[in-house]
This record gives sequence, structure tokens and C-alpha cells, in this order.
Amino acid sequence: MSKWVLVMFLGLQAHFAASYLVPLDKQAQGELGGLLRWFWPWSYGDGGPLGQIAAGSDLPISGLFLAMTAAALFGLAALAAAGFWLQSDGCRGLAAGGALLLVCLMALFFGPTKLIPAAFALGTLYIALAKPALVGIG
Repeated sequence: MSKWVLVMFLGLQAHFAASYLVPLDKQAQGELGGLLRWFWPWSYGDGGPLGQIAAGSDLPISGLFLAMTAAALFGLAALAAAGFWLQSDGCRGLAAGGALLLVCLMALFFGPTKLIPAAFALGTLYIALAKPALVGIG
């Protein structure tokens, strides 16, 4: 697997986590024939043990912390994988940490649109922990 495929894979997961900041409203959920919701997993009305994402109110702070930490870890892992700013040795730990946080976040706000991000995060955990040689991260 190319390092650039890994960088795009990590960047997509950073998007899944960071999109928590801007949940979709009812009108945006119907865009692109309803497909946008599957690639932007957060919308008003999503809820779970950490609270409910409601229009006109603050986001649940615990979820915000998890989402932004996961996005930051994925961003740093992508930089490390690309060889920019960080050594590539750190990619494995950063990617695994971000994936673990993203899986927790998706489980705490579980819904059908959280399955794609959770699957990507579980794939990242597998690659980072069981098959790091597959992508050349060490």
C-alpha cells in the first residue's frame, strides 16, 4: 500500500471525527439524494450516553473532546505517514490512538451512519497493531 493511500485514509478519518463540530441540519441531510449523511456522520438529533446534539444548543462537551482529540491524532498520523513535520516512527501510535478514540465516539453515539467511520477506524487499528509492515509504518 502506498504511503499516500495511508495519508488519505487517515485524512478521511480526521474528517469523520472533525465533522462533529458541524452537524447536518434537516435540509443538509437530504443533499445528494440523502448520501451526504453517510459521509458526514453527524447531524442534529444524534444522541447517546454523552448527550444529544440539538440545534441551537451546545454540543456535548465529552463528545467534543473525544472528536477533536481523535481528529488531531489522525492529522498528526497523516503528517507522520507523509514524512512531514514528524518522524514516521510515530505514525503507528498516533493512528492507533485516533482510531481507538473514534471507535469509542462512534459507539457512544451509535447509529447507522456511524458504521462507515467505525469500520475505517477498526481497519486502522488492525493495520497499526497487527500489520504495520503492510503500510511501512514502524
